[in-house]
Amino acid sequence: MILKQLMNFQQALDIFYSAFKMKKLLFITLIFGTVQLMQAQFRYTITSLPDSAEVRLNGELKGYTPYRLNFYWRNAENGKLVVSVDKEGYESWSDTIVEKPLDWDFRKRVYLGPSFPYLNIENSPLIAFDKLVVEFPNGKEVGKSLSLNGEVEQIKWEGSIKIGDEEFAEKFYEVATDMGLNTPISENAKLFSEDQRSRTRLPRYLIGVEITDYAINREQVKGKDYGDGDVKSSTKIDFTWKVLDKKTGKVVLSVDNQSKVTFRQELYQSVENNSLVFEKALIDFLKNEKFISLLKDGVGDEPFTEEESKDVTEVQEIAIPDFASNSEMIKHANPACVTVITDGGHGSGVVIDQKGYVLSAYHVVEGVNKIDVKFSSGLTLQAEIVSYDKFHDLVLLDIAGEGFKPLPLKWEMNKLSLGEDVLTIGTPAELELGQSISKGIVSGNRKHEGNVYVQLDMAVSPGNSGGPLLNSKGEIVGVVQRKLVGKGIEGIGFAIPISQVIETLNLKQSQ
Repeated sequence: MILKQLMNFQQALDIFYSAFKMKKLLFITLIFGTVQLMQAQFRYTITSLPDSAEVRLNGELKGYTPYRLNFYWRNAENGKLVVSVDKEGYESWSDTIVEKPLDWDFRKRVYLGPSFPYLNIENSPLIAFDKLVVEFPNGKEVGKSLSLNGEVEQIKWEGSIKIGDEEFAEKFYEVATDMGLNTPISENAKLFSEDQRSRTRLPRYLIGVEITDYAINREQVKGKDYGDGDVKSSTKIDFTWKVLDKKTGKVVLSVDNQSKVTFRQELYQSVENNSLVFEKALIDFLKNEKFISLLKDGVGDEPFTEEESKDVTEVQEIAIPDFASNSEMIKHANPACVTVITDGGHGSGVVIDQKGYVLSAYHVVEGVNKIDVKFSSGLTLQAEIVSYDKFHDLVLLDIAGEGFKPLPLKWEMNKLSLGEDVLTIGTPAELELGQSISKGIVSGNRKHEGNVYVQLDMAVSPGNSGGPLLNSKGEIVGVVQRKLVGKGIEGIGFAIPISQVIETLNLKQSQ
């Protein structure tokens, strides 16, 4: 009995001793772990797009991406560690560690967006993207792919490698707008910019780009557990940028540049990063000194800077014969009725002085870069603006030269009589329909938005805007402006009476 009790006591001592040893081991382990954590080396694995960017720790260069940065918390300066990634021509990235990490291993894939200046060119002309052109034949060798065993495979221009243009147009407007340049996108983003009675100005310069050389190279590499993929790739593109001046119709600038991006990808991927290469080349082009100089030269070179112009213009007195019929009157009036052609479309107009003054509607030429006047004979001459009034939608143009055949204004007129026969000669739709005649009667006199209009029952199309409203004597009694279309309405036309035209444009009859 005593022996059994002694044996039980010995077993209890063994259990107690074993527990003590385990507790001691746990305690030692905790102490060792704490010491290790205090002295631990941490790991920060960084990959980037593009590749080969500088990796710095507290400003000191450590290596290039992809890179595994090893560091200790004891390296902290003023209680922090700053890890940064930099590459020339790109925005920097950084991460500030302000306390000892709990994790031993960090992984980060960094995208470095291209850096660009903000070009603050006040009132610069609008620029727009035309298209991207690639004229390589299918099957053209554009690069090589090298495997680990040294096998080389040609990369050819075909299938998914081809480049479209919608993505690049979107990138163009995004970058150009962010750089502070005036584009249709930034123009339309302004509050209240789209007045119902008018349109925004048209781009002065169109920018197109051609890819002249394209190179892709891929090299399979052994993985280094960087998370950077198994293939080191590069895409290099040569561009030719061209600028078309819509005012002259000529290419006024051509710039060649090149852009290259290196990056890592998985073996199963086939990515070229064309958009990033295009973006870098685009930024270099937009900040090109010759392009900036071109924009600065065009500052303030817009035809309209105010709502109206009130310079006095003298118009000669014109005698007209008596006509035996409407047909004779139309034959006489036809040479004075013109088509006003712009880079935004066309409208109609009428010569009112032998010196070349042409009357038309303001919205026909609003915001355009180039104005031409085409006569019934086919002769086309460039025109400039003399005076205008946006509110009343009127403009007076001047074409070079003299000796033009004009039509007379009806200088003394109160109101047109209801039922009076009137007609207009203009270009209602296509340019081929120039000198078309629309005939009707005066069906009313109306006020709308502060303007007085002559209401007409004749067919009026958008191309008729700016054309003359003529009476049976061949006198100009108004300027055709708009039509009203709606449910149950076949079409009602409107014109501004000539008395309002004379007052608005400050016309004076010369003696």
